[in-house]
Order: sequence, then structure tokens, then C-alpha cells
Amino acid sequence: MKKIILFLFVSLLFVAFVNAQPQYYNYNNVGSSSNTFPFGQTAGKAVNWLFLAGDFNQPSPCPPGQQITKVYFFFTTGGSRTYTNFHILMAQDSGLTTLTSGAFYPGPWDTVYFNASTSFTAGTNAWASVTLDTPYPYDPTKSLVIFVGQCGGAGSGMYIRQNVLSPYRRVWSVGGCPFTPYAGGDGAIVNFGIDVEPAIPSTPPHYNYMTNGSNNSFPFGIAAGKMVQWLIPPGGQTGGWNTPTVPQYGGMINAVYVWVGTTYPLGPTTYNQFEILMGQTSLTSLTTGQFYPGQMDTVYYRTSILLQGALNSWMPIALDSPFPYNPDSALVLQIGHCGSSGVTGYPACQTTISGIHRVWSAGGCPFTPYSTSDGYVIHTGVNIDYPTGVSHNNNNIPGTYKLEQNYPNPFNPVTNISYSIPKTGNVKLAVYDVLGREIASLVNEYKTAGNYSVSFNAENLASGVYVYRIESGDFTAVKKMMLVK
Repeated sequence: MKKIILFLFVSLLFVAFVNAQPQYYNYNNVGSSSNTFPFGQTAGKAVNWLFLAGDFNQPSPCPPGQQITKVYFFFTTGGSRTYTNFHILMAQDSGLTTLTSGAFYPGPWDTVYFNASTSFTAGTNAWASVTLDTPYPYDPTKSLVIFVGQCGGAGSGMYIRQNVLSPYRRVWSVGGCPFTPYAGGDGAIVNFGIDVEPAIPSTPPHYNYMTNGSNNSFPFGIAAGKMVQWLIPPGGQTGGWNTPTVPQYGGMINAVYVWVGTTYPLGPTTYNQFEILMGQTSLTSLTTGQFYPGQMDTVYYRTSILLQGALNSWMPIALDSPFPYNPDSALVLQIGHCGSSGVTGYPACQTTISGIHRVWSAGGCPFTPYSTSDGYVIHTGVNIDYPTGVSHNNNNIPGTYKLEQNYPNPFNPVTNISYSIPKTGNVKLAVYDVLGREIASLVNEYKTAGNYSVSFNAENLASGVYVYRIESGDFTAVKKMMLVK
């Protein structure tokens, strides 16, 4: 009976999510035009749209200091199509109020989404969304220009709603790839919306060093590829992220920063198979000539990426998946790539401390450890995101049991679950599907009183609603979460 009730409950929640709308949008099914560009074109199509400053003012104006994480399009005729080379580019311009007829906006552009083969499904008279690969910093006082294109689409339907304005808000391609602009343009603007989150700051709130230190080429300055693992000490220790303050408890790292010293700039350099991994440990030193053997989470990956850092400055990288961070434990930071072009010497800064804190590869991919190691830690910092309602201070024993909402939610494919227990005892935290079947055991062990966070990876699960349940002493609690792929 409990399983039947649970199924009905999460089913209703799923329907509500399908009909969700963006946080901020320009129009909601407003306008006299319905068009297939670019989603409904089998042979491929690209469209360049211009949104003016302040256009995203429904149901309230989008505030400053945000970054776009998801985009929405309103469809008047639904359908399902599979696209090749589907991509979204974005740019901002402070003085642009009209596009040029017969010409695409010249850029520079940031590619915020790309998939060589992707399926897209939309309902009729409903919003459909795309989660960006890379969040885009958005200034609501500037115009936003987007470029959406695909090189071929098999399927049916996919008409979008448009409102017709003036002068030129839309320029489109003659056909598929390579895209060339049609000899014209018009005022049709798609009903479009965005989800946002606070943008990462230009300077990390927590870092270990912001000085020149010792310059090194690993891994950023090696053309053939290189991987390095650093053991970053706990926040309160030498070499840890303790300047100007130590991170609090219960937060997730959503960005990592690398300090580029005054001797060599970083890039512009294009890296292949660039990755960042993180793991936490009680170790105080790595082992010479060996990679860290513990669990590591891939928090950032790009098949190809262009990186650039100015002299004597921070280079921030917003992570794909936030990483739960305990400032009382050391963090293993791994950065590697399989090859690069445009390398510029020795851009990484580092400082040596007691113990083995750096292990590196002998060459490029596949990575094998070099026979020696040393005590250098890279000059780096982090931005920490604290979910609403999570206690940030583990020095005080929590007064009550609490199970927090997972973050992010919806998620793909990694999310984090925080909980608090005021009494030492056994804790069981598990994930269940809509039929009440246990599909993952996240925690099942004896825990001392305190605040905790655990990561859940749903890479092998299908999109949909799942629930997670905690048991500790006489306390039980259940919450739902949404996996969207």
C-alpha cells in the first residue's frame, strides 16, 4: 500500500514539472506567428535572435549578478526530433538594438551548448528547455544575442511561438551546415525564457595563495598533454583555502580558480580532453610516484576548450557538477589534458610546503605516474555554494534531525544531499524509484552527531522522479528529486 501511495504522489509531481516554466521570460504564448525555424527543419537550420536589455521581465525583471543555466523555448506544436550538431551560442552587446538584415551578429560568441547527436522533445503549447553545458554570465542592462543551429533533424513537429516586433530581431540561415545568412531578416522574436543562478565572483572567496610563487608548466604549459594531482590541505592549515576566510560547512564547490603569475600568461590555449577531478581524504601526504587511489569525482570535462588567463590574475572555471566540501578534510585536485596548442611557458604558480603534495604524469594520455613527486601546491581558490537551509557551522551540534532538499534539483547526473543528526547513531540514507524499490544506498553506517553531505550519481538511471529517505534513531524523512537528462 505504501508503494502505491508513493507512486501516485511522485506521479503528480512529475506532471507538475513537465508544465514548468522558466524563472524569467519575455512572452508566454504571446504572438501571432508560429514557425519551424530552427527546430522543425529536417535539412538543418540556424537562427540568430536579438533580445533587448530588460526583455526578460516576466513575471518580474531578472536581477543583476546572475548566470544563465538553462534556456526555454515555447512550442505551439510539439514533437520529437533527433538533431546532429545542435548548438547554442550567446553574446552580449551594450549598444545593439537591431540586427543587420542578411547578416549574422559577428560576435565574439561563447558556445554554451553543443551536442553532436541529441534528442529533443516538446509538448504542444508548452515550454521545453535545454540545460547549458557552460553557464553564461548575464547582464540585464545589455542586449542578449543567441544563435541556435542544427545540421539535420529527423522527426516531426516542433513549431515555436513568435511575437513580431521591429526592427530586425531575427536573421536565419539559407539552409543547413555550413550556415550562410538568408538575404533578409524580420522582427520575429521567439517566446524565450531563462533559468539563472548567482554568477561566480571574479575573485575566489577562499584561496591559499595569491602571489607569484614559483612558476611551473604543469599541466597547462605542456603541449603533449599532462595531468597533475595536488593534495590541498584542510582549510585551516598551511596551503589550504584559508584566505581571507576558511570555508564553512555544508557547502558545495561550484567553481575552481587558478592564479596566473606575473611571468607567463595562460594562453589563449586550446586543450583536448581537459578534465578536473576532486576527492576528499584524511591523508596528510601523497605517495611518491603514485596517483591517489581513492574515489575521485569528475567535476568538469571538455572534449576541447580554449583557456586564457591574464598576468597576475585569477582564471575561474565554473564546474559542471558541484562538489560537496568538508573544510576539515584534505582535497585532492586533479587537472589534466591530452594535448594542447598555443602553450605559453610556465603559467601555473605554486608554493612548496611540508609533505608530498604534488604527483604528476610521465606524459599525456593515458596518464601514468612519474617516478618522483614533491611538496608543491598550486595557487588556487574555490567558490562555495551553500544550499538554503543547510547549517554552515559544524562546530555546533545540530539541535534537530533534518533532511535537506537535494541540490541541484532538477539535476543531471550528480546531485548532493545534506542532512543533520543531533545524536550519534546509525544513519541509513537510500534512493528509491517510483515503485518504492531501493536503487542506491548512499549511507548505512554509524555517524557522530553533526552535519553531513553526500553525493548521488544517477548516470546509469533514466530521467524521472526519484525519492530519498533517511532513517536515524526514531527519525525518518522522505523527499523527492528530479533527474533530467
